[in-house]
Amino acid sequence: MSGTAEDHGGVPAGVLGAGLGGFAQAAGAVLATPSECREVMLGALSRCWEELRWVGRHLQPYADDPAEVFDHFETARASLERLLWAAGSAVPARAGTPAVVEESASAMAEPAGRAAAAAPGPVAAAPAAPDHVLAGEGAERVGPAAGPVRPGHVVPGPGGASPAAPPGDDGTEAASASASASASASASVDDPEREADAALRTPAGAGGGVAPTAPAGPPADPLAGMADALGALETKLLAEQVGLLPRTPLSAALRPPAGTTTTAERIAATWQRVHMALLRLPAHLRDEWRAQARETAAAAGLAVAAEDSSDPDVIVPGLPQGLCAAERIPIVVADPGAAAVGVREEIHHKLGTSSGTVLDLPSTDPRPIWAVRAEQALRLVALDPELHVAVMVEDQPSSLSSEEARLRYRQRLDSLLESAGSSQADGWPPDSRLGAAHELDMVLGGLVHKRPAALDSWWWQWRTVVSEILVPLAECARYERVPKAFAKWTQVDVDAYTVKNSVPGQSGEPLVQWVLWTPLKPKGGAARTNERKGRIVMRPQTPYGWQASS
Repeated sequence: MSGTAEDHGGVPAGVLGAGLGGFAQAAGAVLATPSECREVMLGALSRCWEELRWVGRHLQPYADDPAEVFDHFETARASLERLLWAAGSAVPARAGTPAVVEESASAMAEPAGRAAAAAPGPVAAAPAAPDHVLAGEGAERVGPAAGPVRPGHVVPGPGGASPAAPPGDDGTEAASASASASASASASVDDPEREADAALRTPAGAGGGVAPTAPAGPPADPLAGMADALGALETKLLAEQVGLLPRTPLSAALRPPAGTTTTAERIAATWQRVHMALLRLPAHLRDEWRAQARETAAAAGLAVAAEDSSDPDVIVPGLPQGLCAAERIPIVVADPGAAAVGVREEIHHKLGTSSGTVLDLPSTDPRPIWAVRAEQALRLVALDPELHVAVMVEDQPSSLSSEEARLRYRQRLDSLLESAGSSQADGWPPDSRLGAAHELDMVLGGLVHKRPAALDSWWWQWRTVVSEILVPLAECARYERVPKAFAKWTQVDVDAYTVKNSVPGQSGEPLVQWVLWTPLKPKGGAARTNERKGRIVMRPQTPYGWQASS
């Protein structure tokens, strides 16, 4: 894969693409029509997939290939796998043609690491190699379907299980089947292509040791392995990180019962849930689990694009073949005006701006960044139904999992955006502009989980940048953000800078666990009433004072 244009005679990539496109269109027509040509085409494509399946990203000589090339390679391989599965399930085997063709397509359509070798008729298959066995020099083990294992290739096995022959009354039938399987394996080692071609061309019951077989059932869904692997990863994540990702009735309700969604929908939903949950973990843990998720997808032939893996603004990486679109929410917005151009017009309307005029606003105007963060907040609410919010200062945070709750949140956000926008457009006094901005901060930045995210998580970064919008407005009104780090707050700070009805959090955790409403204070120690207090999630109070542990 590391070759250059000279390796294919200098033919431009566009010409190659056009040729492959023509081949795909014609091959699709052949596969859709029951015929002898269809059987030959299906067998050839199956053998092609068998060659591709052994290639591993980290094995030589492929490890030196550019990451982008291997990403395309894995996408092509997975696409071929799905094509074989679709061809095998859409067109039934014709009378008089070998049903083994359908069975072979079914086995080869399973994800790498799940396919098992199946010999024609009642003959048992030779045992498959264990998962991810690296064949050494001179290795001649037979892999699934046919052919010796080439040195340096990873042999995906069926998870440690081997197909077993049906035992006879006295065991002689099983022994005979085992011997037949060994003979079949030896023949494949001598000439794997001739053996596979003979199996495809020999009519059922026409000699060659091939007994008549019943028509095969529908092939296995090639995505099922990916769905199961992601489900196992999510279970592992929730078990190991139960402190930050506790199981709640709401989180259980977010997982639809088995059988109510397609495999592709199940993959997309699990992939999204896992990555949204990772935003609540400390940065180093999030990176570790994101790597595990990428490896799980790559093992199923669904490699995450390199740019999604390296872009810090991508919170949910995309999956190929349209399974899941990437979600991108930047923490750092270097040019709020340019970023606000793409914000939906409804938000601009509430703020008194538009995508066509937002670039004309002065750099001190907070409306462009309000527009960007409002767009982000609404997207986060749509992606993470485990979020809660308090839209009024006297309310306890309530769930945003229902459409009705999200509508109420949107209506309250719209109202506060409109008020804050008017304060800028109509030239309100500095203290009034700060008051409108501070009210908006409570709803725009007050999104929280039942168990607040870690204070060095992605969510904490996002909450911090929303709070920072208040800084220039506070300075104009002779206020400032409380400079003392929340990790160092004491009860004295809580009394001075927050309202009385803050929200109880977790026992045994730091005093300040989340910021629902950014605390401000008069600037320079001015002796005046603090009218811009905030609201926090804090360690619960007991009759014996503020406890440090549960």
